[in-house]
Amino acid sequence: MTTADAAAPADPLSGDEAASGFAARVRTETQEAHDSAEHSAFMDDLLAGRLDAQAYTALLGQYLHLYRVLEAVESRFESAPELAAVLDPRLHRAAALEQDLAALTDGAPVTPPTPETAEYMARLSDLQPEEPERFFAHHYLRYLGDLSGGQVIGRLAVRHYGIPETALRTWRFEGIERLKPYKDAYRQALDSAPLSARQQDAFIAEASAGFTLARDLFEGLRQE
Repeated sequence: MTTADAAAPADPLSGDEAASGFAARVRTETQEAHDSAEHSAFMDDLLAGRLDAQAYTALLGQYLHLYRVLEAVESRFESAPELAAVLDPRLHRAAALEQDLAALTDGAPVTPPTPETAEYMARLSDLQPEEPERFFAHHYLRYLGDLSGGQVIGRLAVRHYGIPETALRTWRFEGIERLKPYKDAYRQALDSAPLSARQQDAFIAEASAGFTLARDLFEGLRQE
């Protein structure tokens, strides 16, 4: 990356901004799992421009499978007070991914889930209404990542692989004009969410598992 890139959030999953309270604890206690995912061989190569547009498109295809599940199970948690401040349809990515993939593949069918993606999908499908903190962990990991390091992925996809601006809907959040204030508010909502000590521990464990699943998804693409 150039010096300018290094100054941007260099984190493809959750961003480098300062956090406080429980948000800071989450960041600290999931750092090892996060770093393992961020520095997977696939992601390092993708961001360095050592792959190709097909690899980028393959990543979006696997993400589409994930977000379809994540956004389908969200309805189980619509009445959960723990999530009241963060559930926001403007965050949903499945429709944007579908549009980008249609543009990049001329409407070809989406590649089926890899075994690693299927495992991630199964984890999301198993989330139950009585454990909102577990869904919260995946919501945090996926959407805050897209709002942060995902913006870097989009810029580098244009630079390295010639992805057209018209196929970058995945990284654009219609109706959210200023990303940093939105992310700051999300972290504040995490700090103030009515999570018990047990729920906070479960959130951190689930977020760590999510990072590991993300790493495995990337490594599965490396083997394709």
